[in-house]
This record gives sequence, C-alpha cells and structure tokens, in this order.
Amino acid sequence: MLIALLAVLGVDLWVIVALLAVVLTRKRWVSRQPGAFKGAIRVTEGDVPGLKAKWRRGYGRWARDILVWTKAPFLFRTELVLAEALAGQARAAKPGEVRRLGKHPAVVTLVVDGGARIEVAASAASRERAPGPFAEGAPSALGG
Repeated sequence: MLIALLAVLGVDLWVIVALLAVVLTRKRWVSRQPGAFKGAIRVTEGDVPGLKAKWRRGYGRWARDILVWTKAPFLFRTELVLAEALAGQARAAKPGEVRRLGKHPAVVTLVVDGGARIEVAASAASRERAPGPFAEGAPSALGG
C-alpha cells in the first residue's frame, strides 16, 4: 500500500527499493543484538517519556537495569527505560490482549524510574529475556 502510494506520487522505484533495503537491514541488525527479543510495550501507570498506554511493537534488550526499546515499524527510534524492579510475576497474556507475538505471549510488569509501571510482552520463545536482570536466577545488576 505504501509502495503503491509512493509510486503514484512519482517517487522513483530505486528510492523505494533503497528505503526498503535500509529498513530491512536495520531490522536484521536490531534483532541480532545480544539478548534482543521481539515484543510489545505499554505504560500502565504514570508517565514514561517516549512510551504510551497503547501496546506498541518493537524490539527490546537489557543493558544491566536499563531496557533499551527500539520502536517498530522502522526501528530508528530508541527509548531507554531505567527499571527499578519487577511488579509481580510474569503472566500469560489474555486472548487478544497483544497481537503478533504468537499464541502464548508472556507479560511482565516493571516499576520504572519515577514510580511509573510498564508492561512488556514477549513471545513464548523469548519470555525468559523480557524480565532481564530481574528474572529469578539472573545475576544482579551490581555484578553479584
């Protein structure tokens, strides 16, 4: 649809192909970062700059206690979220709650800097990566 619109507007085909190549290369690079997982994120309480109350897809990865969230669809915008703790156990997503993460996505609730709460959903294949350093058995963020 987007490609057809660009073509109708008179954008050259090579520009469209170049844009598509850049987006696909970026997706491959982001998804292959160590510890990266495909998921969705939303704010449930409070205010977190760059995030909203509606589920937004993207890729996440942990750098100690900082969640590095790369927003879809073009994966050029990245948000850094300082997490303080888990706010309960991981739960299974309700049917239809979050889409495009497989049949049994897991949802993790985190308390972030400033007291706000976010939910991070991950597919069943990467559910152990979503809680990051707060998962049971994970080494602490202080190196212990």
